[in-house]
Amino acid sequence: MTQLDPGIDPQLADAIEVHHTTCTLDCPDTCSLAVTITRDATGRGRITDIDAAPGNALTDGWICAKVKQHARRVYAPERVMTPLIRTGAKGAGEFREATWDEVIEAVADRIRSAIDTAGADAVVAFTYNSSAGAVERNSMSEALFAALGATIVEHTICAHTVGAAWDHVYGDMASADPLEVVDAQLVVIWGANPTVSNTHFPPLVQQAVARGAKVVVIDPRRTAMAKRADLHLAIRPGTDTVLAYAIANQWRLHGHLDRAFIDAHSTGADEFLAHSEEWTLARAAEVTGLSEDDIATLSQWWGTTRPSMLRLGWGQERNANGGAACRAILALPVLGGHFGQPGSGVIGSTGTSEIRAKRRWPTFERLDRRTVPLHQVGQWMAPGSDDPCRVVFVQGANPVVMCPDQQAVVAAFSRDDVFTVVHEQVLTDTARYADVVLPATTAFEIADVTSGYGTFSVQPVRPVIDRVGESRSNDETGLALARALGFDWDPPTIDVVIDDPGPRLVDDPRRQFVDTMPFDGRAVFVDPVHGLPRYEPVVATHPLTLISPASSKLVNSMFGEFQSPSPAVLLHPDDAAVRGLVAGQQVRVFNDLGSIVVPLDVHDDTRPGVAVMSKGVWLRHHGDGWGVNTLTPATGDPLVNGACFNDTFVDVAPA
Repeated sequence: MTQLDPGIDPQLADAIEVHHTTCTLDCPDTCSLAVTITRDATGRGRITDIDAAPGNALTDGWICAKVKQHARRVYAPERVMTPLIRTGAKGAGEFREATWDEVIEAVADRIRSAIDTAGADAVVAFTYNSSAGAVERNSMSEALFAALGATIVEHTICAHTVGAAWDHVYGDMASADPLEVVDAQLVVIWGANPTVSNTHFPPLVQQAVARGAKVVVIDPRRTAMAKRADLHLAIRPGTDTVLAYAIANQWRLHGHLDRAFIDAHSTGADEFLAHSEEWTLARAAEVTGLSEDDIATLSQWWGTTRPSMLRLGWGQERNANGGAACRAILALPVLGGHFGQPGSGVIGSTGTSEIRAKRRWPTFERLDRRTVPLHQVGQWMAPGSDDPCRVVFVQGANPVVMCPDQQAVVAAFSRDDVFTVVHEQVLTDTARYADVVLPATTAFEIADVTSGYGTFSVQPVRPVIDRVGESRSNDETGLALARALGFDWDPPTIDVVIDDPGPRLVDDPRRQFVDTMPFDGRAVFVDPVHGLPRYEPVVATHPLTLISPASSKLVNSMFGEFQSPSPAVLLHPDDAAVRGLVAGQQVRVFNDLGSIVVPLDVHDDTRPGVAVMSKGVWLRHHGDGWGVNTLTPATGDPLVNGACFNDTFVDVAPA
C-alpha cells in the first residue's frame, strides 16, 4: 500500500491511480516516471508516490532519491500559490496577493515603458529553464522576447564552455550513445560525477566491468565512481589541458598514435603533437599534482585498449583553462583512433532534432538582439551601471544563489530602478527580490515533450495532477503577456512539435566517424581564432582552491527548500592539520571577495590543496546569510566567457 501524503485523510481515501510521465529535471537521464495519485471521496487528488515507469532502456526499474522526493516541492510550504506584488524592501520577501490580470497589466506596462524610454535592450529575458521540457524551454515567453527584440541572457553558467569546445573540435558530430558503454574495454570518466548527476550511467559502466573493462576517473575528489575505479587521478583543478597533452606525448613516444586515422580524420594534429613534446611526465606531474606513474599508466591503458569510451563531464570547464582543456581532451580519441567499434567514442550531450518546439511560434519579424552573460549579472546589472536594463524577467533560474560574486548579484537585484519579475514554483532567494512573483507550474501539471542529454530518446510529459494554486506554465504566462502587449497570438497545440512523442529511443545511426561526422569528416585541433589549446597558469591569490560541485540532494538549487546538503567546507586532513582545525568546528572561509562562516568537514575524499563546498545551498541554510558564491569570481574562460567557479582561491581559519 502506498503511504498516503499527509494532505489526504486516510479515512477518505477512495482511489489510487498510477499515471506515467517523464522527469524534466536538469539531468542527463530523463527518467520515465510512474506517479501514484491518491484521491479522496471528494475527488481531490495528490501525488503520494513517485517511482520508475517500465519501458525505458536507460532508467527502467529505479529513479534517483531526488525525484522520489519531488512531491515535496509540489506541495512545499514555500509554493507560490497566487501572483504576488512586493510590499516591503527587496530581499525582505514581503508581498501581497494579487490577481493574474493585475500583475500581467503591471508587467506589460513596465515593459512598454522600458522600451519606449530606452529601447528593447532595456528588457532582459533571464530565462534558463534547464529543468523544463522542450516546449517550456521554447515557450511563448521566449517567442515574446524574441518578437520584442529583448536582450538575451546567454547561458554561460554551465556546459557553455564544453559545448563550445565540442563545436570547435567536432562541429555537428553527435555524441556516442551512452548505452554502448557496456561494450567498452576501457571507460575514462573525465570531470564527471555520474553517481550524483547521471545515476543510471554507473550501472552501465559496471556491466562493462563485469565483461572485463577497466575504469579510470579523473577528478580532484575521490567520488563514489573514483572509489570503484581501477585508477583515480586526483588532478589539480584547472590543469586538465596539461594532462591531455602529456597523454598525447606518451602516445607519440610509445607508438600508440593511429596515424592512418589521424591523417584521414583530423587537421592540425601535427601541430598539436609538436606542442605536446613540452609536456614530459615530470613536468606534467609537477603541474597537475599527479604522479608520473599514474599518468604513464593511464596513457598506456588508453593507448592500447580497444574499444575505449570517454565520458566527458563539466568539471574541467569551470576555470580559465576550461576551453583549452575541453579541446585538448576531445583531441585524444582522434589521436588514438578510438572510434568505429561499439563501445568506443566520446560521450557528450545527446539530443535529437526531432523535437521542434519553435514550430508553434507565431510569425514575426526576427530582430537583432543583444546578449549579456548570465554569470556576470552582478556586473552588468550593478547599481550605477550604464547597462540599459530596466526590466528583468527571471524564469527557471535562481541567480541570487547560483551566480558567482554573490554580494554583487544581491546588490544588482536590490536595485529599485530595475523592475524584476520572477516566474517560479517556490519562493526562492531570488524571488524574495522580485517586484512581481508569478506562480509557475511543475512538470506534473502540464503537457510537454522532452529528450534527455544522456540518452537518445523522446518521451512525453503528461499532466498527472490538477494545477496547484493559480500556477501557470511558461507558455501560458508568455501568451498572456504577449496579448497584453498587443500581439494577436493563438499558437497551435503541442501536437505540431513532434509526430510521435514516445516514449521511444531515437534510432538514427550515430556511430561517430561512420554515421555522424565532424565538419568535412575531420576533427579540428587548431582553431582558426584561438589556435592550439594552451595551458596558461592562473595566479592563486590564496593557498586553497575551492570547488563547488553538484550534490546528491539538489538539482542546481532545486529542492533546497526541503533537503539541503550541508553548507560545510571539506578539507583534506593535511590542510586541516596545518591550520590547527578539527572537524565540526565553525571556520571562516575567506578571500578578497568575501568571507563566510560554515562548519568544517575533514577527510581525504578531496586532494590536498582543494577545499570543497556544495553548490546550490539556499542562503537561509548559512548562518551568516551568505553562500559559497560569495567567494567565487565572475571571471570568464577566454574561449566563450564560460563561468570559472573553480578559479576560487581561499584560505580557512577558525571562526
